[in-house]
Amino acid sequence: DIVNETIEKGGNVIIPSFAVGRAQEIIYELNKKKEKYDKKMDKLFNTPVFVDSPLATSATEIFRRSLECYDEEARNYVENGDNPLDFPGLQFTQSADESKALNERTDSIIVISASGMCEAGRIKHHLKHNLWRKECTILFVGYQAAGTLGRRLVEGVRKVKLFGEEISVNARIEMIDVFSGHADMDGLLNWIERFNKKPKNIFIVHGEEKSMSDFAAAIKHKFQIDTFIPSKGESYVVNARRVIDNIEKPEVNYQFKRLALIDLMDK
Repeated sequence: DIVNETIEKGGNVIIPSFAVGRAQEIIYELNKKKEKYDKKMDKLFNTPVFVDSPLATSATEIFRRSLECYDEEARNYVENGDNPLDFPGLQFTQSADESKALNERTDSIIVISASGMCEAGRIKHHLKHNLWRKECTILFVGYQAAGTLGRRLVEGVRKVKLFGEEISVNARIEMIDVFSGHADMDGLLNWIERFNKKPKNIFIVHGEEKSMSDFAAAIKHKFQIDTFIPSKGESYVVNARRVIDNIEKPEVNYQFKRLALIDLMDK
């Protein structure tokens, strides 16, 4: 519906996507739902879809060649002559010139481009050319970390600076959060539960602040394991006996020759 409404207005759909895994999952889902959505899919599949990320292009090619890794559903598509990572109108760009040409087109297009949080890469150029257009849509399909451009757009910022130019955010901003590649709290607790020998401590380093605090409390309640939620700039020394926390400049005494050698090679 989001895509169709945008195309009817004559706008572009820009999808900031992670290059490996997420981009391929979106292509797969679009292709898989052709029959389910019937005529709703007509407009979408008559619209050019560009994967504008060299890394995503290379990764998709590896996915296509690795048929032995597909699950039963995906293999059935292939056996019936339907590659689940391909459909009419799907194109891959490689060069910077090909990427720039997308923003010179006058027809409606769908662009899947990295990075997924809009912090770097070609996506920033597509945002510059589409954010100010009210007929366009920026469709987020992945987690947006605090402090990133993607997060600011999801939270409703009205102006952003891109390549030294202030851009008004007039485009429609949408978020679909069902494509996460991460386990949820229950999944992670089940994973910890299966350890024959439980860890002495657990570091929680990814997620929203409240989610991490809730997860830490759940670990403590279920397993009586102490957790650490590091803040930026904090240092920890982890040894065989315990975790020494919040060390400003930890002094590391190498007990193994191999580690000393690696440190010397780094220098």
